[in-house]
Amino acid sequence: MRLPRPRPWWAAPPIVLFAVALALEFAIAPRHDSLDAVPDTLRALAGAVVLFGLAGLGVTRLLLPRSLRRHELLWVLPIGACASGLALMAVGFSGVPFALNLSVVLIAGAALTVFAYRRDPGAPAQDGMLWPLLLALVTVGVALIPLVMQMHFATVTGDGSDAHLAAGSANFLQHAHPTGEDLAQPTDRMPLLWRSKYPIYYAFAGVSSLAGLETWQTLIPVAAVLLALAAIGMFLLARDLLGAGAGVAACAMGFAGLDRMVLHTGTHPYFNQTWGYMAMPFALVLAWWLVRPGEPARDRRGSAALLAMFVAVLVFAYPLALPFVAMPLVVLLWRERRRRLAEGRPVPGLRGLYRGPWSLVYLVPGALVLLFPLRGVTEKIRSASNLFLDQYADLSAWGGDLRAFIPMTHFINLPDTPAARLAMGAIVLLAFRELRRHQPRALLLGLGLVLVVFLWQASAFRGREVGYYFHFKILAFTAPLLLVLAAVHLGRLRRLGPPVLAAFAVATAFAVRAELDATGRQLGRDTVELAEWAQKLPADASVRLDMEGGRQLWGAYFLASRRTCSKKPLLESDYPHVAQSRKADFIVVHAETRVPPEALGDPVFANIEYALYRMNPFFPGPDLCSYRQDSRVSEAAIPG
Repeated sequence: MRLPRPRPWWAAPPIVLFAVALALEFAIAPRHDSLDAVPDTLRALAGAVVLFGLAGLGVTRLLLPRSLRRHELLWVLPIGACASGLALMAVGFSGVPFALNLSVVLIAGAALTVFAYRRDPGAPAQDGMLWPLLLALVTVGVALIPLVMQMHFATVTGDGSDAHLAAGSANFLQHAHPTGEDLAQPTDRMPLLWRSKYPIYYAFAGVSSLAGLETWQTLIPVAAVLLALAAIGMFLLARDLLGAGAGVAACAMGFAGLDRMVLHTGTHPYFNQTWGYMAMPFALVLAWWLVRPGEPARDRRGSAALLAMFVAVLVFAYPLALPFVAMPLVVLLWRERRRRLAEGRPVPGLRGLYRGPWSLVYLVPGALVLLFPLRGVTEKIRSASNLFLDQYADLSAWGGDLRAFIPMTHFINLPDTPAARLAMGAIVLLAFRELRRHQPRALLLGLGLVLVVFLWQASAFRGREVGYYFHFKILAFTAPLLLVLAAVHLGRLRRLGPPVLAAFAVATAFAVRAELDATGRQLGRDTVELAEWAQKLPADASVRLDMEGGRQLWGAYFLASRRTCSKKPLLESDYPHVAQSRKADFIVVHAETRVPPEALGDPVFANIEYALYRMNPFFPGPDLCSYRQDSRVSEAAIPG
């Protein structure tokens, strides 16, 4: 079956979008240190391209179906991101030190690339590559504006408190076995929160090592790359799955890639969710190619292998995103099964994985490697499913970093006004009109089911007292699909479509600017300087953190080379916390905190935000400070 394609189409909206996005780069008044973050940021971006590229070239050439090879270049980095994470995880669980692990994966990727291109040396013609590559670069640039133009050094932006654990998890995997413990690291063991998320943190650790930067310096550039890869996935979804022309697909890519809440996810950063979002569009395209009529058996096997890779990363990174791929996949496989049975052809199943005793060589180790992270996935899906099915379930433990509902119109790049709410309804209607009128029935059922179920669930959580976390997560995945479908349908309307898309490009630019202005500055130079202070203290010194709330997270991170504690640790938090103790050798006081009477004399070290004092040695009580951090909750109770 050949998908219907619109006629060649006017491509001005991508030009407008690109010009406005570039203007945003210079809209913020420059400072003398505006370019200080550029060298480290470019190193991090280069590390991602090298790791993902080497891991992806050979796999892409060997497995990508020939009918998708016209966009082969666009698949290399996304496939490499998934392949590198899974490969590093598999070797890491075998006990290989990380430096050797990374070398093995890079050498294996290079060798596989040579083998793949010798086996199939042809270079397929690449179709319409300019717009997606250009918009991918724009997406990276826009996502890095808060880092480069506001923070002026490679650090963490936003206000998502998961960031310190994301950086700590990748740093831990660089130094220890994934199931082990290393008290010398800021995060002394893989957090229980993310027992399923090894692939993405191994890939993150690999990029950091190649760039020669700390993981906290690499976090935002890697997130920016993931946003760009997700945008490319939306282009492929519009172009190959929905049959749009290159210009329309570029519009859809720009609207979804620069969606306000998608940028929010990457720049704050919700790192796990960003990985899951990146994998989703590629998995949807491959799910269709798995059952697409007329595909050769070899290409179907390649589609199945790549689909398994993207679904594995999606599930490990963000289990709550599984239904967005599972629902269409189940519908497509069900219809394919009915078609095969009607034609009297055999229906493939899991039994085909076993091809004699030799297949146990890879099946048994693969099952053992996946057993540990799959347990975390199962716990997460089970606990979340109970909350979806029981409308009276307590959501207080699933509030995340949010404290209120985000207006639904922000998810489609519009302000929160009555007119924008009407426009949102029009976008929903356009999306369903595209599925009903121009797509095969299998896609209508598969994607339509996703949109109906999750729009209904988003509305249901909007009416629950602490439903803002699930409301945000659901719409962060659903809204980009709506935008892509609506843009593709507008591209088919030759008179109405161009001006509406141009107007929406302008609205997207304003939404991007509003989101960038609201992006917080999480990790400043004064906090990073705490690591230098800690190194200048005696090796057996202990430090009490006199700072409130979330400041203890990064404070403990950079003081981790010494024993730490607090009078009021984050016992009410879901994050690992320092020990509780009143007595220590030194006290670090934040500028907003009163200097305690037990602090002696003038500060030993001081900057704008913090001051470090000696503590009165005669202050009563035992010193209970520790290198170890503790957590009081199980993964099943933690969002994300």
